[in-house]
Amino acid sequence: MHVSGQGAYRILVIDDDSCVGAAIKATLTRHGCEIELAPRACAGIAALKSSRFDAALIDLFMPGMNGLDAISYIRRQSEIPIIAMSGFKLRDSGNAIDYLGMAMQRGASTCIRKPFARHQLIEAIDRSLLQCRAQQDSCSE
Repeated sequence: MHVSGQGAYRILVIDDDSCVGAAIKATLTRHGCEIELAPRACAGIAALKSSRFDAALIDLFMPGMNGLDAISYIRRQSEIPIIAMSGFKLRDSGNAIDYLGMAMQRGASTCIRKPFARHQLIEAIDRSLLQCRAQQDSCSE
């Protein structure tokens, strides 16, 4: 179950930065994946309600509903693997707030910090798909 070797996965990318979405789509399309882009969390949630996806990549900081709230909402509805993405760091009294850690607490399968290399993106998706598959296998025993 590897994007890097098998492809044919449907992946939803929720990111308000069209350049990031286009780069992810180009990378994953080369690996045989079908990609749907959503520029806002609400559009991504609507896509998840109307279509089947194997995984979702969600940016944490977007106008309207943010990625953290979207992850919480999606996790209540589905066990789809969620990869949280962010390049944002906020310093609060000298300590960086760990938004990616917060995404994991809300139900993300894994996280990736922007900017990321192509191989890091593939590895994050592979890790999430394998983790989901292992959970499904353990539930069916």
